[in-house]
Amino acid sequence: MDETNSQMALKPEDVHILERAEAQDSGVPLFVAHWHIFAPTIAIGILYSAAWGFLAMLGKADSGLARLFIAVMAVGVPLLAAHAFLRYQTIRLQVSEGHAFCHPGWPKELPVDVPLSVIKQVKVRRGLFGRLFGGGTLIIDLVTEGSVVVADLAEPDLAKETIDAIREAA
Repeated sequence: MDETNSQMALKPEDVHILERAEAQDSGVPLFVAHWHIFAPTIAIGILYSAAWGFLAMLGKADSGLARLFIAVMAVGVPLLAAHAFLRYQTIRLQVSEGHAFCHPGWPKELPVDVPLSVIKQVKVRRGLFGRLFGGGTLIIDLVTEGSVVVADLAEPDLAKETIDAIREAA
């Protein structure tokens, strides 16, 4: 995120982002991460496993390259999975009357409070996995020429529509 986000960041005690169950009970729109955040980790695990299997079929299971593949599968894939899980659990966008509270996910520490009055435009961007599976990135352009980006949302189009509808109603 850029310097605008750090200027708008609140202390953790100033913002209460609802958990999923709380949001469902209160009716406050809460948008969370999409499962496709795990796709790169799964792809890397499959590719390195297949490459190691190919080397094993060629009788080169004890080569340096095969050991590298095993190291990536034993260390890299679990670390990537842990990172994806932490991001999956912490990405949030909560829209309430007059504000959008964004937490871009771990390792970002603080949520960002974006008053709807400073939003110039809301856009959705999708990568390959977003096009295939439905997730995407919500980009909130601000009148201060900065932007707030919340990646890997499950329903970015619905989040955009919700923010736009609340802005138009105000």
